[in-house]
Amino acid sequence: MADTPGLDIINLALNHIAGKPITQTQLNDNSVPATQAALRSWAFALKETLRINDWGFARVVEELTVLADADYESEIYEYAYVRPTSCLAIRRIFNSGTSEKTIGEKFSEEHDVTNGLVRIVTDCSDAYIRYTYYVTDTDLYDSSFVNAFSHRLAAEIAMPLNGDREIAKAEITIFNNQISEAQRHASYENNETHEANEKANFVDARG
Repeated sequence: MADTPGLDIINLALNHIAGKPITQTQLNDNSVPATQAALRSWAFALKETLRINDWGFARVVEELTVLADADYESEIYEYAYVRPTSCLAIRRIFNSGTSEKTIGEKFSEEHDVTNGLVRIVTDCSDAYIRYTYYVTDTDLYDSSFVNAFSHRLAAEIAMPLNGDREIAKAEITIFNNQISEAQRHASYENNETHEANEKANFVDARG
């Protein structure tokens, strides 16, 4: 699925770094440096922001498909499943017998060379997966995601536009703070405790 950059989010990111807003025409024809920087960074910043939190609008729960490879063998896990193609981050694996569904079962991800895909291996039979979907429709984003995403995008475009690494670092700090706040709100709303590895600590933006 192709990414569809949103003008409002790009202009919000530009505003964070004191940049001049662009028009839809400029976004469409890629005519200004701000447009070029935003388009180069859009997919990266989007995926990073989606991966880092269990956003409700991007949450999917579905039954996993058993890998059609009868010869799969492992000394650690019993079952192998196909990893959903639009899955950016697995939150948990579980089935009807899982006692702690907010934690899930143990699992691992492996590259399946024979079938050219990533498989999920686990001891969980008849498994379901809860994961973050690669949502590219900006109309579905909630306000807390838009705020966080715009700062992540701002951190990426600060260097090519301003050449100021300190601005990029400041945007990453704001991004981290907003993610932490979003995770706290999510834990209250869903009555869940989020795993520590769903938190982020970006120390720098890409130059």
